[in-house]
Amino acid sequence: MSQQPQQPTASDQTAASDVFVQLLVEHRHRLFAFIVKQVVNRADAEDIFQKTCIVLWKKMEQYDHRGSFFHWSCGIAFNEVRNFIKVQRRSRVHFDEELTSLLAEEAQQEEDQSTQRLASLRLCIQELPERQREIVRQCYFENASISEVAEKLGRERTALYKQLARLRDKLIVCIRRRIRAEGETV
Repeated sequence: MSQQPQQPTASDQTAASDVFVQLLVEHRHRLFAFIVKQVVNRADAEDIFQKTCIVLWKKMEQYDHRGSFFHWSCGIAFNEVRNFIKVQRRSRVHFDEELTSLLAEEAQQEEDQSTQRLASLRLCIQELPERQREIVRQCYFENASISEVAEKLGRERTALYKQLARLRDKLIVCIRRRIRAEGETV
């Protein structure tokens, strides 16, 4: 007696849709930036982004959740950019396919570097003493003004500005050190 594959229930499909939408929202700015780097006109980039989102939605079931959503969506966006360029060949300003491929590759490398820097930043922030982490959190993650944070901490604004400058310098050094160390181990 062979067992029939179970059809996904409505709640399974809703959950999968919710996860997909969450991934798309999480990566939308990076995906849009990937597209913008390949076309001349921002309005064209917005149109391509919309078409890309439609294709992503239609192909949602093809996404392998073990892989990178961003890389998968960039592949689809790249194809949409190429389709757009083919249609626009009659316009005066256009990029050839070789340049488009080069721009896409460069955009991917920039994204990888940004991801690496962000991961290093998170680790470097964790290395800070608790009080310094709290200052960074309040100033950069809670969108509080420097005046509000200074008042909350009982500090002068200028002193807080100076401390933030020192913390930024410390974090930059830490990020560069981590990236260098990762480069040596790769």
